Amino acid sequence: MKKTIKRLFVITELIFMIMVGAFYFLAGDQLTYKSTKHPIDLYDADSVSDELIIGRSISQDFVCQMDRIEQVGIVFTKFYREAKGTVTIELREEEHLLFKQTFDMDEIPEQQRLFLRIVRPIRNQKGKKITLHIYGDSMEGSAAAIMMNQESAEGTIMTDGEVARGSLCFSINGSDEIWIGHYYWYLAAVLVTAMAILLYVSYKSYVNGRNNYLIRGILAVYKYSFLISQLVLRDFKSKYKRSILGVFWSFLNPLMTMTVQFLVFSTFFTADTQNYPIYLLSGVVCFSFFSECTTMCLSSISANARLITKVYIPKYIFPLSRSISSSINLAISLVPLLLACLILGVAIRPQALLFFYFLACLIVFALGIGMFLSALMVFFRDIQFLWTVLTQIWMYATPIFYPAEIIPEKFKFIVRLNPLYHFIGNARTCLINGISPEPSAYLYCFLFAMVSLIIGSYTFKKTQDRFALYL
Repeated sequence: MKKTIKRLFVITELIFMIMVGAFYFLAGDQLTYKSTKHPIDLYDADSVSDELIIGRSISQDFVCQMDRIEQVGIVFTKFYREAKGTVTIELREEEHLLFKQTFDMDEIPEQQRLFLRIVRPIRNQKGKKITLHIYGDSMEGSAAAIMMNQESAEGTIMTDGEVARGSLCFSINGSDEIWIGHYYWYLAAVLVTAMAILLYVSYKSYVNGRNNYLIRGILAVYKYSFLISQLVLRDFKSKYKRSILGVFWSFLNPLMTMTVQFLVFSTFFTADTQNYPIYLLSGVVCFSFFSECTTMCLSSISANARLITKVYIPKYIFPLSRSISSSINLAISLVPLLLACLILGVAIRPQALLFFYFLACLIVFALGIGMFLSALMVFFRDIQFLWTVLTQIWMYATPIFYPAEIIPEKFKFIVRLNPLYHFIGNARTCLINGISPEPSAYLYCFLFAMVSLIIGSYTFKKTQDRFALYL
């Protein structure tokens, strides 16, 4: 057994090292940069500038408050007429040209933001004064103009050298640096070393006969692995008993739920949400797992009262087996999600692998909640009815079928306290957008999962000796 544990720990350390190294390359720029907290937001328009005819230029200064400028947005109007010619947009720092792009009039939307994506982000301009300079080559009567807000005191507008009050309707967005990207490999070395020390100390404790929770857990799972497999198998048999389609329902359930919600809510949210069917299906799959796992764990002790009162078995095996069973259903449910991505043309990038990190955190979080509920259920049977109501409330409080952006700003702090908002939202970012969330997202999800597991296991351990008295 010592050799088995030693081999297991060595493999665990190697896998951990590979995951830490792979994360650096999968995370990409998101490990070094995050969305800026100081963008220049778009003003509401209440007037227009002079037409951008030949020889006329309009400019406005602003102070850059971000480490990288990545996108510029400007609102033009063509007065709902046919416009001819081009418009050139520049960003300058004094006499130094930072960015330049020219558009044909046909490419400019009417009174909607024209976005300019800066392929090579502008760096090292934080705290400096930048000039947005715009000019055109159209003839009078066929030129575009820029929407303005005259009530704003954001900056000074210069039109052919003449000063005007207000602000152009433009936005500047970009990103700020994150320190972790510059010191990642030092932090990675610390984490790998800490993991190695933990495994080594645990192994030495086992060899010397001392008590160690990690070793005890591994030995218990190994000793009762047959029982766990039988409990999982029993859950599957009881769930799909006398069912014609059987396990195929794990495919159909999320698809049918998504279809109903899509038909109901697509009119409201499709236009505002990228790849709304995948957005909806991924939320349904994740929340359905959470609901199923916690509900099954809820009755895991009370439903096995006869077995628990007659034979000694570590009681945490029962909620653990229920969570394993739900996790298998989750894995099956991911198949239609993947097929939907392929059918709808969602590009599956390597960063989609990070999706599984947030699923793992969700599984651990659900297990912690499940252990807590299973302990409460022994003493308070009403918890099963209360949890049904709380689950419904939790579902509507989580952005599953609606985008988080529609939540009023004054209530967003409440949503950010919702762990499922972080698990599901970050998983969607990896899958749909093909990018990594900010490094803080990984820490938040890890902490939510660990706090849930610690509270759940502590409550379970403190009350398990009294289970037999109430079963």
